[in-house]
Amino acid sequence: MTQDNLIFRKPNLEDGLAIYALVKASPPLDVNSSYLYFLQASHFADSCIVVEHNQKIVGFVSGYFRPDEPQSLFIWQVAVSKTMRGQGLAKRMIQALLDNQKGCATVSQVCCTISPSNKASQGLFKSFAEQYGLQLTVTAFIEEVHFGSEGHEAEELYSLTAPDQSDIAML
Repeated sequence: MTQDNLIFRKPNLEDGLAIYALVKASPPLDVNSSYLYFLQASHFADSCIVVEHNQKIVGFVSGYFRPDEPQSLFIWQVAVSKTMRGQGLAKRMIQALLDNQKGCATVSQVCCTISPSNKASQGLFKSFAEQYGLQLTVTAFIEEVHFGSEGHEAEELYSLTAPDQSDIAML
């Protein structure tokens, strides 16, 4: 499948169930309740993006601005339909999300957490940093022990910043 006729837009409440289905079909992503995706598609729509192809959701990025660091955009999940993988859609969605912030919010940092075994997400953020000349730092964040008996892998914090501390949304 090609990326022709893709529509990048903010999600809305009606997208919640399709987003939930996309995330469920995108291991190793953690699947949250469908209710959460309805909230992200409505309450957090300004910091999320969906991509449609032929009226079907094929991509989703969820994020939020950290309350303790309002210029830090935290990317929670990036999901791409199996039919669209390997075509750079994830990077395009993150860039579109940043484009949506121009004139609305200053973004001095983009961050996310990634488990050590999730090589695809690590590659995405490393490639995004390289493409836009951003500094990438990786630090320990949530240790396995924090998850208790869930058996969840540790999560490392990936932080992207501009070398001159400029607004990343203006790239």
